[in-house]
Amino acid sequence: MFKPKKKLGQCFLIDKNFVNKAIESANLTKNDIVLEIGLGKGILTEELSKNAKKVYVIEIDKNLEPYAKKLKDTYDNVEIIWGDAVKFDLNKLDFNKVVANLPYQISSPITFKLLKRGFDLAVLMYQYEFAKRMVAKEGTKDYGRLTVAVKARSDPEILCKVPPTAFNPKPKVYSALVKITPNIEKKKKIENEEFFDNFLRAIFQHRNKSVRKSLIDSSKELNYSKEEMKKILDEFVKNNLDVKDLMNKKVFKLSVDEIVNLSNKFYRFLSEG
Repeated sequence: MFKPKKKLGQCFLIDKNFVNKAIESANLTKNDIVLEIGLGKGILTEELSKNAKKVYVIEIDKNLEPYAKKLKDTYDNVEIIWGDAVKFDLNKLDFNKVVANLPYQISSPITFKLLKRGFDLAVLMYQYEFAKRMVAKEGTKDYGRLTVAVKARSDPEILCKVPPTAFNPKPKVYSALVKITPNIEKKKKIENEEFFDNFLRAIFQHRNKSVRKSLIDSSKELNYSKEEMKKILDEFVKNNLDVKDLMNKKVFKLSVDEIVNLSNKFYRFLSEG
């Protein structure tokens, strides 16, 4: 009998109500090609295969092969890819939707990876605390780098809270189903995505400090020394007086739009300099 592995974060979804909620929320049609990350015992995969044109499943644990075989014997539109989803090149697959019960420990890297790759719609299971951070408002304790990185590119929405009893083995925390709808117009506003992500990492290392202090203290994230960053910021504010108030504001009090605009202006300033 198969035993879920703690180190892989395996908590298999067993409650059909939440499987159905995920399927329904994904608005699947026979034209959709779906990516699922984590096979589990195939309970979600089976419903996906009934409702979509094709289902790709990336699974790291070869011990789940008996469940994969059973699915493939029954459904000819399921393809299992054995490997690590965090390392796998998602551009090799032509999916347009993502529906998955994600292992908690890969939530962050997978979310960023998916947003970079692009998709039409995703319905994903996260730890509830993680989900709250994705949808948080500025000025709250849950608002952080994750919030801004996700909201600057998409519209996340918590669909429902999921109790530990919906899984086997039962996790010690609640989960949540989250719908992520990419927002192309928002994403287009980011002038340089790599710089934007580095900028976010720098300022949110010190979310309770002013933007100016945060950038100085985390100057290495943008490949500058603290002294260099101080001079750069003085020059930046002198040339862009409209950012002065934002630079003195605490990081976690800035809205997503304010952070995107500030990042773009700083990127342009550094590029021109």
